Amino acid sequence: MNTLVIVLSSQLLYYLLITQTGVVGAFDSHIHDLFTLPIGGVIGALMSALWRHHAIRQELCFLFGVQMIISWFYPNYSLGMLLALGFVVGYTTPLLLYIFGSQSRLHLAVGLSIAYAVGTAFYTYPYAERDVIAVILPLVSVVALRFSRLPRISSPETKRFDWLSVGVMMLWIFADSALFETLSRSGDMDIWSEYTVLIITSHLFGVYLAYRYGHELLSQTCVIWMLFAVSYLLYWTREPILLSIAYPVVISYYNVLLFQKLISMRDVRLIAFSMIGVGWFAASAANGVALEHQLWIAAAVLGLFALGYPFLGRRFRI
Repeated sequence: MNTLVIVLSSQLLYYLLITQTGVVGAFDSHIHDLFTLPIGGVIGALMSALWRHHAIRQELCFLFGVQMIISWFYPNYSLGMLLALGFVVGYTTPLLLYIFGSQSRLHLAVGLSIAYAVGTAFYTYPYAERDVIAVILPLVSVVALRFSRLPRISSPETKRFDWLSVGVMMLWIFADSALFETLSRSGDMDIWSEYTVLIITSHLFGVYLAYRYGHELLSQTCVIWMLFAVSYLLYWTREPILLSIAYPVVISYYNVLLFQKLISMRDVRLIAFSMIGVGWFAASAANGVALEHQLWIAAAVLGLFALGYPFLGRRFRI
């Protein structure tokens, strides 16, 4: 297997099991104990955009090492350590997406499949006991990176920032994260512990659909919106088995296209600026919605987008 795929999947797993769910769960979702994490992420993404990357392998190895050191203290993090953790994730993600531009769409699908399958299998593992996982994942990243062939960072091309695509990506991340965080705190809809195998299968099916039939992100707007609408409806009607099928499919489907869109930018700066909105602002806003038990806000945003979509379609020809 291409070792760069392992680097990507291990870092996606770190984000899912440690940064997104592990740390938040270990701190019982107390915002005042976690607010420096997204701040660090934004700072890291900005630095990644502004820094001149002449030795990308050394940069990533060093930052994965820092990630490993921070992980050694998991989950006993101070606000300063959370700031550093956010910085590492925010800085490395644009670089990983940039260097993955040398890989095929199949490699992207394989990397996401590994991340979703393993992440789902370990999702129910107690938050406070993920210390070994937190150390192993960056170690895997360092070892796999050692055997990976990396492209050189070329001079950035002059490109326009694609505001529309980034806005749509933020919408999907917001809708996804709001439902995900709500479900993770919902005792009567704990689909991950009850239907683990079904969810893994659905994730893999969603990746396959995106790889086989998905095209450019914006062209799939209607499909993704309908899949989210079905997922929200199944949550409110309390249909856990059907939700365990529909929701993982939409997560995998749109994420393949989202990552494909980010990778296709082929400019670290554009990827980094996009990740500030997509990976930090949208996700943080969704966390706030979930913590306040106001999922209807996410549904309303999806509804307003549906109303405005005909105008957007004519204006931007999507």
